[in-house]
Amino acid sequence: MNTPQPQNKTVTILFNPFFYIAGVQALFLGLIAIVITSFIGSFGNAHFDGVLDTHVGAAAPLWLFFAEGLIDWLCLTIVLWVCGKIISKTMFRAVDIIGTQALARWPAIFISLLALPPAFQHFSTELLAQLQKGDFNFNVRHLSVFIMLVVAMLPFIVWMVRLMYKSFSVACNVSGGKAIGTFIVGLLIAEILSKACLIPLILEVRSQPMRAPSTAVATAANDFTKAGSDFVTLLQQQKFSDAIAHFDGAMTEALPEPKLQRVWQDVTKEAGPFQKQLGTTVQNNWGSKLVLVTCQFERKAVGIRVVYDSQQRVSGLWIVEPDPGLVSK
Repeated sequence: MNTPQPQNKTVTILFNPFFYIAGVQALFLGLIAIVITSFIGSFGNAHFDGVLDTHVGAAAPLWLFFAEGLIDWLCLTIVLWVCGKIISKTMFRAVDIIGTQALARWPAIFISLLALPPAFQHFSTELLAQLQKGDFNFNVRHLSVFIMLVVAMLPFIVWMVRLMYKSFSVACNVSGGKAIGTFIVGLLIAEILSKACLIPLILEVRSQPMRAPSTAVATAANDFTKAGSDFVTLLQQQKFSDAIAHFDGAMTEALPEPKLQRVWQDVTKEAGPFQKQLGTTVQNNWGSKLVLVTCQFERKAVGIRVVYDSQQRVSGLWIVEPDPGLVSK
């Protein structure tokens, strides 16, 4: 008996490509999609650190982005294979679910592309840093871009989950409410399993020292205390063009020289003329460094938080409360 052909081939390719592609062919195409997603994600710091977890985080080595994609795929594949063995009444090939689950992740390419705009990355860095200090004061334009892109990502996430279910249904020969319920349970288990597998890798990345770029004079010896102090000195000396030279792309767009000058003028207008630096503290944060330089102005002390990414570029700058331990000295 011939298998009936779908009425709309385009719709079938988009939402059930496994009607045409399975096994080794699906595995090959799926692995290409995972590699492309990981490579694009490394430029926008788009982390797929969980089967369903997608977010923009700190910069990380390229291998971590590849590891995230492969671990997410393998965890879900193994869990759904076990689920299929439990509920399926027919025999099925392991290579089919392995291949089709890899191919089901191809909409993630679009998610990683949507994470590329500098405003999206900058807001994510800004949110991370402000969560640390509990003070929320966001750039409105960056917030708007962030919301629009998150909304744009949602259909691709839904599309990817639907393909994952269709892969499970077709490869394991299951359908109906029992298949849907089993898939949901398997998806949640795979999410937990993938997180458990990725946490040691993430901790390893966070514990590694960051590489110093050849152009960074102040940070040549990974001395972020000196880097933060030198950066604030540039502000104090009103060498704003030299300060901006340390910015990453998103910061350069968000805080051009005239705006940076106005920010410093607002600080001195409120706190009085700059007097001296009281000290500097450094914190590790997901591959980034949060440098807090506490400064004494004429009327009060002010904290200047400088965030350095993994390439030792300034990816965040905020005026915050000073370190009380340094002010009391």
